[in-house]
This record gives sequence, C-alpha cells and structure tokens, in this order.
Amino acid sequence: MGECETVRYGSETSPSPASSSRKASTLIEVLVVAALIALVVSLVVPALGRARDQANVVACRANLRSLLLASLVYAGEHDSLLPTDATVDNPHFGLIAMLSRGGYVDAMETYYCPSEQSPELRRCPGNFEAGNIGYFYYSFTERPVSRYLSNFLRKTIQWPRVLKTTMPHDVWVASDSWFSNMPTAHRYYKKGVNYVTLGGTAGMVRESPRAQFK
Repeated sequence: MGECETVRYGSETSPSPASSSRKASTLIEVLVVAALIALVVSLVVPALGRARDQANVVACRANLRSLLLASLVYAGEHDSLLPTDATVDNPHFGLIAMLSRGGYVDAMETYYCPSEQSPELRRCPGNFEAGNIGYFYYSFTERPVSRYLSNFLRKTIQWPRVLKTTMPHDVWVASDSWFSNMPTAHRYYKKGVNYVTLGGTAGMVRESPRAQFK
C-alpha cells in the first residue's frame, strides 16, 4: 500500500485566542517604538541644527575679526584710515580691492558668514567676482539707497562715515547683513547679528540691531 497523507479537518480554520492576542500586542509594540523614534528625532534634529549654527557663529566672528585686523593693518599704512567703500551694502569692490591688493586678506571665505543661505550673500566664486560679500561694512562715503535696506541704514545713519583708528572703540566696523522684516543669517536666534567693533570686540545682537548700532 502506498503512503498517504493524513488530513486534519478544522485544525487551521481559525487562529487561537492566544495567537490573535500576540499579533495585537506586536502591533502595539511597533506603534510605540515608531512613536518613540519620532519623538527622539523631533528632539535631536533641532538640537543638532542649533549646535551647527553655534559653531557657525564662532566661525563668523572669527571672519569678522580677520576683516577688522586686516583693516587695522591697512589703516596703519594709510594715515589711520580704514578702507572705505561706497556704501554699507554690496557690491564691495573697493573693500575687496584695498584688502587684497596689499595682501591683507587672501581667503575668499573671510568675507562670508558660514550660516548665510541667501543666494546673493553666501560664499561662492560668482558672488565674490561680483563684489558681493556676506557682511555689511560701515566705512562708506555715500548714503545707502537700496530699497531692501532698512530705513535706519538708508535715512538715519550719518554719512559719509569714514572710520579711523582714533575713533571710539565701540564703533561698529562690520556685521552680518540684516534687512527689515527679513531673517538674519543665524536662523536659530531671533534677530541674531554678529558684529565687530573698532576695539576688537566681536559679539551678537539678539534683538533689533539698530538699537545697539554705534
């Protein structure tokens, strides 16, 4: 006689109560784990972003100090006068030419805040060749007229504003670019603007820059 297979009717027609309970428990566990992962991501990602921007704040201040130091060295060779450009905003052909010609600033990176994301202000060869840098420079000969600048910069700040090493040490020499009703380079700070003064102090204004400008 040949071998035959025994068929057991009804043995697999419905899951046991224990099996259904286990599947439900597994689904709940998956959902809980997914929720925990989402929570961790929501906490970690902003923290990483803030840490990255904090590192960029430090690098930005180093750039501003380098610009100041180069300007002071230039002034030491030009009757105490810092380099002077047309206006506070771009293009800054004059500033770049004065500092590059004497070898005071060699690195393109020095002219740009690493946090800046605006296409016309961030570091790239095209912007540099066009004279567009990421900072405002406050030794200038003409009243700023760009409609994108705040009324304070266009109408209140006195001009010409030719900086000399004999001026008060708290006078601003350069800062991050800032515009009315526009976010600044440092997105994780309300109105964060880094600046450097004639005396070498580099700091950050976290509210309205015009309130602390000197």
